[in-house]
Amino acid sequence: MLADLHMHSINSDGVYRVDELIDKATKLGLGIISITDHDTIVSSIEASNSKLIKIIIGLELSTFNNGESVHILGYFNNDDNIGTFLNFLENQLANRRNRALEILEKLKIFNIILNPQFINESKSITRGNIATEIIKQGYNYTKKEIFRDFIGVGCPAYLPSLKTTTIEGIKNIHDAGGLAVLAHPMLLKKNNAEDILKLGVDGIEARYPNHLDKEDYYRQLASKYNIFITAGSDFHSYADGMHGNLGDVTLSGNDLEMFLGKLNER
Repeated sequence: MLADLHMHSINSDGVYRVDELIDKATKLGLGIISITDHDTIVSSIEASNSKLIKIIIGLELSTFNNGESVHILGYFNNDDNIGTFLNFLENQLANRRNRALEILEKLKIFNIILNPQFINESKSITRGNIATEIIKQGYNYTKKEIFRDFIGVGCPAYLPSLKTTTIEGIKNIHDAGGLAVLAHPMLLKKNNAEDILKLGVDGIEARYPNHLDKEDYYRQLASKYNIFITAGSDFHSYADGMHGNLGDVTLSGNDLEMFLGKLNER
């Protein structure tokens, strides 16, 4: 059985609805998926009713550590204990909407003036949403160029997402009955992956698109800290130049069994 445990829907910065993701995953022969939208669990809960494929409720939580955004994947065996967590996430989403409006103001220095209506059309507004809208609203840039020149870390229109600390984020996931996993550790610049593991995560996303050459190193870290590994495509849209395509990177065999075993213990 193959599992893709990291992907996004239209409720954050993906382009497909929940039902479309399920349909595509089923046709690819995936046995398990988790829709991990940014700071919202809505899509995953909706998907969990599917009878076509096994769904693991999940999300990608935005946190901040050592001056850098650190994303923590949260996975849940069920939604029995997430009431208080949902309140926390609503605050995260409100902060995201306010940040988006500030970024739109900053983009005006590049003569990029956007209709802000799209901010109300998605549950979680990310820089990915903003990049998509820049292109959709008629500006001739690629997403890579937009992140490189305008809204990427250190660029004039960049703003950090949220101020929730990584240790707070991990605690909130644990308190809601979930497992906390360090997402794409190979993308960290200011943080050392081991420093994040020491904060109490349960797993590490060792298999990630375009960085499979680092898998062995992250497996060694997982063994050192007695945690499991996960894998996912981080699918947003096909051939977007920044993430994998659905099903490109999967978890299987003993790795998947270990993950599912830990999840069932929650």
